[in-house]
Amino acid sequence: MSEKPLRIALIAAALLISGVSPALSPLHAAAPSALAKEESGELTLSAAKAIFDTHSACFVDARSEYAYYKLHIKGALSLSDSRFDEQFPDFRNKQAVNSPVIVYCANASCGKARHVAKMLIKKGYRSVRVFSGGLVEWVNAGFPVEG
Repeated sequence: MSEKPLRIALIAAALLISGVSPALSPLHAAAPSALAKEESGELTLSAAKAIFDTHSACFVDARSEYAYYKLHIKGALSLSDSRFDEQFPDFRNKQAVNSPVIVYCANASCGKARHVAKMLIKKGYRSVRVFSGGLVEWVNAGFPVEG
């Protein structure tokens, strides 16, 4: 791995693990603009892939269970926004509240990922980010999926 992608991956992981909004983090000034979309703290495709490659976060699919079983980001867990309360106890048993979590749904216009991210934060998860490009952007880039 060349030095630049490694640096980007390490900065992305540090931002994710810090639990601090990227815009407020002292690392923000050193982070390439591709790591987070402006002030929202949402991850871009390149930032999500860098974190995926380092295995430093749990990816969570906020779409329906049916959609998840058909196709999802490789290794992602299902935590559907419509069945959050039913699925959350199992998720909590698999992921500690200090675990970095990246939530995604279908695409940027889908609000399910933001909704699930807010619910995880209310449940005490401190390091939650949204990959707003979602599965459509991930698949179009040719990144690993399963289902």
